[in-house]
Amino acid sequence: MVGLLISMLTILAASTLYRSTVKTVFGEQGLLKSAVQDGQLASGLMSAQMALQAAGYGISAPSAGSHLLLLKDASLSQDGKSLRGTPTAIGNVLQSGNALVWIYDDNPSPALSSPRCQALYSDAVSKAFYLLRSSTACEPLATQWGKIAWERHTLVEASVMQQAIGLSAQSGSNCWPFGGLPEAISTYSPPAASLSVQLSYAGSVPGSSNTYTSCLANFPA
Repeated sequence: MVGLLISMLTILAASTLYRSTVKTVFGEQGLLKSAVQDGQLASGLMSAQMALQAAGYGISAPSAGSHLLLLKDASLSQDGKSLRGTPTAIGNVLQSGNALVWIYDDNPSPALSSPRCQALYSDAVSKAFYLLRSSTACEPLATQWGKIAWERHTLVEASVMQQAIGLSAQSGSNCWPFGGLPEAISTYSPPAASLSVQLSYAGSVPGSSNTYTSCLANFPA
């Protein structure tokens, strides 16, 4: 009887440990889901930052409002081809939105010039994060952005994030494009880049809040 009781207690303890382990790994806030979230977030943010560095490239005297637009209350059609929203002026005070559209030309030679557009879009409902590429003409951007047909590329899938990635932009910031040291340390003045974009996000750790600033070096002061 004693042996039977000990066996039952051992099985009960093992079952409890098994259930706890399964919940820790596969549960709502489990290690597997956290790993998927952080992995997609890391790769998605890196792809977004690389794409942003093309903004204004090959464009003569690029400027916010003409060659880069911040949209508030943006929405993407179900087929991913049409973007809507309210353009917001980018000034010396940080402005927030959920879509950023820009123009660039990787063939700046007059004979080969072919301006194209890209956009970052953060879906407030599904929490998905997309990189959009134009499949039709997009110049001039200030008047054509709402008519552009887009190709959608998923950076972070729907329902992976607990909260949507935030997009903000500011001009006149004189930020360091490539992570240089502040002037107080380096003794060098900040470079001429005046336009910066912030990506705000939360990882798998509850209550975490992070911001990455990307300086757009093709936009002069």
